[in-house]
Amino acid sequence: MKKLDTEVIIIGAGVIGLAISYYFSKAGKKVILLEKESNFGKGTSSRNTEVIHAGIYYKKNSLKSNLCFKGKNMIYEFCKKYNVPHKKIGKLFIATGNKEIELLEKIKLQAELNGLLDLKFIKKNIIQNIEPALKCEMALASPSSGIIDSYSLMQSLLRLSQDNGVIFSPETPFLGANYKSQYWEADVGGKDPIKLSSKIIINAAGLNAIDVSQKVKSNKIIPSPNPVKGLYLRYSGKSPVKHIIYPALVPGSIEERADATPDLNNSLRFGPSIEKENNLKIDDFNVNPNIKNRFLPLIKKYLPSIDVNKLNLDIAGIRPKVKSENLGVADFMFEWGVEKGWLDLWNIESPGLTSSLAIGEYVFDKVKKSHIL
Repeated sequence: MKKLDTEVIIIGAGVIGLAISYYFSKAGKKVILLEKESNFGKGTSSRNTEVIHAGIYYKKNSLKSNLCFKGKNMIYEFCKKYNVPHKKIGKLFIATGNKEIELLEKIKLQAELNGLLDLKFIKKNIIQNIEPALKCEMALASPSSGIIDSYSLMQSLLRLSQDNGVIFSPETPFLGANYKSQYWEADVGGKDPIKLSSKIIINAAGLNAIDVSQKVKSNKIIPSPNPVKGLYLRYSGKSPVKHIIYPALVPGSIEERADATPDLNNSLRFGPSIEKENNLKIDDFNVNPNIKNRFLPLIKKYLPSIDVNKLNLDIAGIRPKVKSENLGVADFMFEWGVEKGWLDLWNIESPGLTSSLAIGEYVFDKVKKSHIL
């Protein structure tokens, strides 16, 4: 067999591709990490609320539930070890009326089904002491939720990977690949187009993952993309709340809410919205100014004294969702291709950031069990 350029090609240097690189490089594997943009993490990985989720409302025994639950602990340990800025500030699910208290009970029940036993109800009089600006009848506290500097996390993963020999190649779009009976030959573009040979190709391209799969017809059934855009508002003054605030939600359903997430600089972000756009382009990060009027009544419901003049348009993010047959919330998807050594990662949306290290380890273990490397 010919001498291969590398053992593993990873397409996409978002937080997932970086985490996968980290685990393969720790095991001494040769890795080339391809990224079509000029730097890592310029897509979904840098356009989100940067929340470390506790693993509360995902379906029991789903990959989202298991990898989020495991990934949360891994990410806190990683942050401490490598000095990645983060803070375990906790999350409050709030009920602004009696009907929503039932939703809080459902959230607690779902958390317990997932093995999370630290959620506690907080009564109105106590809430007023810990969050004076907040108006609600009851809250459900998740103490293990937190926030993270996602850029620093990705920077650390890349540095550690490169220390282990990973070759990071930005501005190198993946153009296609052919299977040559025992290895893959990938065509990559950029300033110096080249062919690269590898035992394994891992498609961790996020919003572009379906497009990458279609380029090589990797699987007999490739899901249809269903990207969902979300917009954010930014509060320009000091954050009026210390915790992440989530209005009561139905576990497992995606509905528009104006969540409030403080960041590490004591600023505050509201969102994401759910934009119902037809033919959404996955690079359309424009923010529609009407989001302010849409969010205002939702925000005032629980922060009645918010200074409207301090609400400004912020970023847009796009969730790399796929269409699910049963119209429910599709799980993370890790699918081996028709040809040996191709692995597709689809629908790696929230809680992808929280789950990133667990996903990196999961993909490494999946490849290890395949005996391809």
